[in-house]
Amino acid sequence: MHKTISPFWERKQLRMQMWLPASPGGLLSSLVTLHVLWLGSADFRAVGPGRPLRGIMEWYIVLPCHLSPSVDARSLDIRWIRHQVSETVHHYRNGEDLYRDQMEEYVGRTELVRDGLSRGSLDLRISALRPSDDGQYICTVRNGASYGEATVDVEVAATGSVPQLSLEAYEDGGIRVVCRSAGWYPRPEVLWKDPSGQHLPSVSQRHSSDERGLFNIEDVIVVTNGNRDGKWSCVVRNSRLNQEQETSLHISAPFFHNAHPWMVGVAVLLVLLLVLLGLSAYLWRRKVLQSRELEKRDAELAWRKFLLPHNPDVVTLDPNSAPSQLLLSADGRSVRRGRARQDLPDTPERFDTRCCVLGQEGFREGRHCWEVEVKGEVGGDSWWAVGVARDSVDRNGDTDLNPEGGIWGVQHCKGQFEPLTSPRTTLGRVPRRLWVCLDCTQGLVTFIDCRQWGEIFTFPPASFKGEIIRPWFWVGTEETQLCLRDSIS
Repeated sequence: MHKTISPFWERKQLRMQMWLPASPGGLLSSLVTLHVLWLGSADFRAVGPGRPLRGIMEWYIVLPCHLSPSVDARSLDIRWIRHQVSETVHHYRNGEDLYRDQMEEYVGRTELVRDGLSRGSLDLRISALRPSDDGQYICTVRNGASYGEATVDVEVAATGSVPQLSLEAYEDGGIRVVCRSAGWYPRPEVLWKDPSGQHLPSVSQRHSSDERGLFNIEDVIVVTNGNRDGKWSCVVRNSRLNQEQETSLHISAPFFHNAHPWMVGVAVLLVLLLVLLGLSAYLWRRKVLQSRELEKRDAELAWRKFLLPHNPDVVTLDPNSAPSQLLLSADGRSVRRGRARQDLPDTPERFDTRCCVLGQEGFREGRHCWEVEVKGEVGGDSWWAVGVARDSVDRNGDTDLNPEGGIWGVQHCKGQFEPLTSPRTTLGRVPRRLWVCLDCTQGLVTFIDCRQWGEIFTFPPASFKGEIIRPWFWVGTEETQLCLRDSIS
């Protein structure tokens, strides 16, 4: 009996062709394989989020997809694609990432979140979001005769600069006012408001995109002497994020009274000269303030991303891991280096050479953070470091102080403040208080300056593979003391 295949299955079978081998008898083999795959596709199904996901420009996003019923996906063939089967975003098969067919624009930006594979989670992480990432993604999975797929819609968004207003020229019995703003995605809405708060239609609008795909907008209205004097505002709005930027300009009615076109033109030039002189100083100061506000906002966003809920973890020091040179406080909340060695039992848990100590608490999943204050000598010739370490970190001999050795941290050493990476890079000012933020699920370790609300450094994503991660501290000089604080202030 002939079986009728629906358009849904026709589309699914077309995507399955990316797994079929080419051979002289390929046509018959393909038909038989597709038929078998179709009959067996009911073993499991791929399930997406069921709603569009919103991502912020230059941030990362995790595309969720899971199998129902939940099965171990570590040995399956998983492929994330865009609109066509040839547009491979990420390919994973039997425990290995395959990059041969990956689209060039995704090289180095994708990672299959492996922590959840054993539970049937096929989540894909895309970092450094850009406008071209906007659109639909398809999660496909195959296991022998079983096949499933799910779609995930991604909406990328970016909020642009504060609008700049300028008086350009005399036009149609009034003054041409132009509103300009840059760095938006998708194309923003522009609204004008008169002194009474009523919306005004623009007479013209131009938009363009820069090399990154972000929109620049230029919108124009004409203010005439029939309009009320007062404050005129230009509002540029991103509807996806429900965010907007606004700038206002005050225009007085006497500016228009009994003015002929040439008089208005001369007046505009005079006003422009005066405005430009004051505006240049004003804009410079505004730019500095905006830069500080952006840094603070970015730090706040990063902080909220790591800290859920908004309470720090209570961390104490593990005396069994501390070498004889280190002195721990009675409450286990501070550590410094002593002048003489203590008589301590030699155990496998203790660091025998490095002046390192671990936290009592260990984390296997979720997001965690704690605050560390550096007392005494912070810069100069001081030598100290904070971060996290695998519970299995080598505690004998000269432990490698880097992610390859199981340690993610930042250190101050002889005037240099730097992350424990290879090669080393110099960071900014040395903080006296900093947060250590750990995201076990995403494999992220971030350090934030408590006083400046600025991100100090974030390590590239790592795979903790379900291992316990513990706070880590290192004191190399006697003049420095590392203390754990109880709360954020």
